[in-house]
Amino acid sequence: MKNQINKSFVLSLIMTGMIAGCSDGKDGADGSDGGSGIIIAKSAESLHLEYLEYGIDDAGMRSASFKITNELNQPVVGIGSVRFLSSQLATSEQGYTERQGLGYVTCTSEAEDCLTDHQDGSYTVINTTPVNELDLSGKDYTFNQDLPHRFMVRLQTYGGIPVIGSVQDIMPEVDFMMDGSAVTTTRSMIDTASCNACHTDIAYARYDSYDRSPHYANNVQACATCHTTGEKDSKGSMVERAHRWHNGLDGELVISSYDCTSCHVTEATDALPNGAEWLANTTNDKACLSCHASEELKHGPEMQFSCATCHDVAQYHLTKVDAKKAARDAYSVDVTQVSTLQGTSVRDGNSYNTAEITFTVKILDSEDTPLATSPKEAKVFNALRASVSWDMEAGYRMLTTETKDSGELGRLANHSVNFKFESIDPVSSNPATGEYTYIISGQLDDDKSKNSTGVIIPIGTDLKTGILAIEGQVKADEKTGVPTPDGTLVERIRSKSVFFTLEGLTDNSRRQVVDNALCASCHGDQAYGYHGRRNDLEQQCVACHNLGNAEWDKGHMALEQAPADPVLDHISWNTFVHALHAQNREEQNMGEASNRVFKYPARLNDCSQCHVDGSANLKEIEKSNALITRNTHEVDADFFATSPGAATCWSCHGPYGGDSLKNHMIQNGADFEMKLEDGVNATFDGDVVVDVTLSGEACSVCHSSDKLAESHRF
Repeated sequence: MKNQINKSFVLSLIMTGMIAGCSDGKDGADGSDGGSGIIIAKSAESLHLEYLEYGIDDAGMRSASFKITNELNQPVVGIGSVRFLSSQLATSEQGYTERQGLGYVTCTSEAEDCLTDHQDGSYTVINTTPVNELDLSGKDYTFNQDLPHRFMVRLQTYGGIPVIGSVQDIMPEVDFMMDGSAVTTTRSMIDTASCNACHTDIAYARYDSYDRSPHYANNVQACATCHTTGEKDSKGSMVERAHRWHNGLDGELVISSYDCTSCHVTEATDALPNGAEWLANTTNDKACLSCHASEELKHGPEMQFSCATCHDVAQYHLTKVDAKKAARDAYSVDVTQVSTLQGTSVRDGNSYNTAEITFTVKILDSEDTPLATSPKEAKVFNALRASVSWDMEAGYRMLTTETKDSGELGRLANHSVNFKFESIDPVSSNPATGEYTYIISGQLDDDKSKNSTGVIIPIGTDLKTGILAIEGQVKADEKTGVPTPDGTLVERIRSKSVFFTLEGLTDNSRRQVVDNALCASCHGDQAYGYHGRRNDLEQQCVACHNLGNAEWDKGHMALEQAPADPVLDHISWNTFVHALHAQNREEQNMGEASNRVFKYPARLNDCSQCHVDGSANLKEIEKSNALITRNTHEVDADFFATSPGAATCWSCHGPYGGDSLKNHMIQNGADFEMKLEDGVNATFDGDVVVDVTLSGEACSVCHSSDKLAESHRF
């Protein structure tokens, strides 16, 4: 065991120094100038705390000495405030471990007998209240010297260190036995990395506001040590809080709300020796009741036995999740061939150049065995569709200004061509390879509510590129995930996107901005599917959520009233996703009528949570077509254009920058909601906006990729 230290220990150090400085009472000869030889830190990006000595003496005094260094291993002096926490780890009669709080004290260097800065990077902290004299009345535990104990020192440095300035707080812990023996009972169940996969840094995971300081703890052990039984548990211990917070999330969109393994492991590891204990029949009922409300339990909350005595935790929490994963990977779909046949088609009095699309899908099961019957004959697929959009280079094209008599946008004005094929016969089949071929007609449907045919190739875009994305669901057994025609589990398969020209498939693709794996950290491994099927967030979503889609959200469409800021509330992927995660969209701020309300779980300026390196490139964004909006719900509504780069930045920064930011963008060449007039500042092909003459935004001149990467934490 480390040497136990206390107030007497510190005083003895001081006295020893005083005695060593005495001799015969006479001054000695002057010596040469010297130095301590210690290079004290003048700056710090991060801090490291090493415990030197710690313990609880026979009088119950708790004390610890520790050393603070920066990332260069230079000692840090001048830390003026720390919080010193103490707890013990008990094992309940039921068999689960539970940390029990033994209080904390906030110490400053000015406070006598509490915190001592030794001016060499080392410090001593003491809790002057004997642990065996703590008032634990009202709590169902007492101090026990035979239990494993934990100290945790929180460095309160975010407020600033002399010379160095602000550095994020840290809260490392140390566990020990009072008799000096090895600690054998532990509670290491969650890895901070699993938290940070979604939260980036859990120090910033508080649910209050976006303009916030870190919440001290940057490791999950610190969270569990502070918010433990008997200590800061007015809203529940960490066991209860963590489950309650995640259980309240949208179960279709956030994986941690339904998949316990997004946080928990199912087998113990060296790093998490207690990682699988949540599956044991000794699991803590507090965890169960934080998700499963006691008033909903058939047998009431006063059961003598624990939940896991009767209920198999694995069966209830892993079986369904495993089935969903098995169903999602039951089949893979690839596109092996795309060909086109150009023609013309008339709709609403306008003649368009269109293309008939022939495509071949190759379907393999999880063992790479070809699907031996067509999707129609297999009868296990649901909503198997091909979505097609044209002119990737401009951000994709639609019948941008087409409206129905009701004033709504026509189906082809707010969606790409969407061809459903699981219920039709292929034009050719090759069961030996699992390949089936289908044709999407080039003829437009007169019904503006239909969008299953007629890929439009606007004038002057013959050499551009299109996207074809396959999406769908599979019907499977709810316990095994094995596909079956009468399966009650309907799970989306992984979407597949390919690119093509009028000559066929091409390797030329839209630049990658986000990564499915990064999105999966919160939404699950291509488990996201807001429309039930689509889950290729890298490429597929933007095919419909594009710059020319002037559709409003469902709330405003129902009201037949435009959002106050049609740019901020635009459906285009480059604005929609940013504003959505920042809670900037008007639909998220309409009181009881609000929709899609949530709190982003990480720092909003940490764009690497979703984006790939190099994607913060305004020059590339500025090459896109204009963002098209409209301000009224009428058939003959005017349409307006906004510069794509300005619109992208506005989606996050607009609510905070206001008119001054908008004026700054305009002064640097951006257009905001410029009215479109065919032949004046725009070129129309029927109801398609082919080109817009923008002023020429120059944001990228100052806001280079390197500067954007630095400010957005790439």
